[in-house]
Amino acid sequence: MKNRRNSLLLAGLLALSLLGQAQEVPVTRCASTERDSVRLLKNPVLRNLRMRSEGAIQNYLREQKAARTHADEIVTIPVVVHVVHNRSDNVIGGASNGNISEAQIQSQIDVLNEDYGNTSGYKGFYTDSLAVDTRIRFKLVSVVRTYNTASQFSPITDATKLAEISPAWFTNRYLNIWVTRLNDRYLGTSQFPVVSELTDRTQGLATTENEERDALTDGVIIDFRYFGRNSDAITSRIYNLGRTTTHEVGHWLGLIHIWGDATCGTDYCDDTPVANTKNETTDISCSPVYSQCRGNAVTRNMIENYMDYSPDVCMSVFTNDQKERMHAVLALSPRRAKMVEYSRISTDGLLVDIYPNPVRETLTANVFTPDFENYTVSVYNHKGQQMTGETVNRTYLNVRNFPSGLYFYKVKTANQTVTKRFVVR
Repeated sequence: MKNRRNSLLLAGLLALSLLGQAQEVPVTRCASTERDSVRLLKNPVLRNLRMRSEGAIQNYLREQKAARTHADEIVTIPVVVHVVHNRSDNVIGGASNGNISEAQIQSQIDVLNEDYGNTSGYKGFYTDSLAVDTRIRFKLVSVVRTYNTASQFSPITDATKLAEISPAWFTNRYLNIWVTRLNDRYLGTSQFPVVSELTDRTQGLATTENEERDALTDGVIIDFRYFGRNSDAITSRIYNLGRTTTHEVGHWLGLIHIWGDATCGTDYCDDTPVANTKNETTDISCSPVYSQCRGNAVTRNMIENYMDYSPDVCMSVFTNDQKERMHAVLALSPRRAKMVEYSRISTDGLLVDIYPNPVRETLTANVFTPDFENYTVSVYNHKGQQMTGETVNRTYLNVRNFPSGLYFYKVKTANQTVTKRFVVR
């Protein structure tokens, strides 16, 4: 009898062990709100700007509605993917390899275009009635691979560190996505936009030190194990179709979690049903979820929405209000607005704009190159002496240690060169 009891106990333990292996370790899909809280604590000025942001968005949407204007223009967002890995042999691709393959990267761009274009193919309860084409598309411009000894990074506190390891391409022109390994089982995070009223000259890059630092980290960070689809590096059966990046880019474009980050909170989109909380589940059968938020009314959650926490296979919806909100942010957020402005340029010429001029501390450059071609920048004084070495895709120039006088800012591509004069006071 004792042996039989031991055998049954062993069998039970084995069954529990196998069950544990079959289940995935719990993860936290998104760290954007936590990262944003840390960012706001460090920058009181940004907190004041954020308090005015929602008012600016709502005013813009009301004006667009009154004018019966809708976001019909297709905006193409150029994407730079920064692969930060710890493979000293620089081998690309394969299981558990953070130095992910080109195919995995391209698959993520494909997913973004399908999801934002409403062509994902999945049909949930709300898909046919409320899903829309957002009129936003994505184009892969470059992949930057950087070796670093760190085994993992915090999505909440290490944005600056990642931007130092692999510096952002100027963030008023590109969506920068850093792909690496994240700690604490986070899947991804992003930097919310700063929204302000449009001015005659929305430059998109601030000049104060704190805001400049925010510009250099403006983008999305994704764990490589959840980036793209159909890759050996992706082992999850829940988050395996690239929807983590779709979700985080939604935040980067100003969308809020569908439950409003509060019990029955608001995401400021009237066509998304109020939800009691996030749909944090491993249920890939996409079973319906209900909320009771307004008196006794019971509503069906939009678990298909990309801004929920549902498994990737269940996601298929951006609504019209979410679409209009994203386009409002593209119009009102200075860096996003500058990106849209550049996307409309059709010239074959190299265009260079530097400001402020004269300058005391930080010179900022807006550079347009046809087809997103790389460029180099070098700076000379009035005697023709080179002050800086050639730097690829330079955005800022710190001139605090430059003697007062006249200087020349030289921008060069493979076939074109433009030189601009500036004065340091």
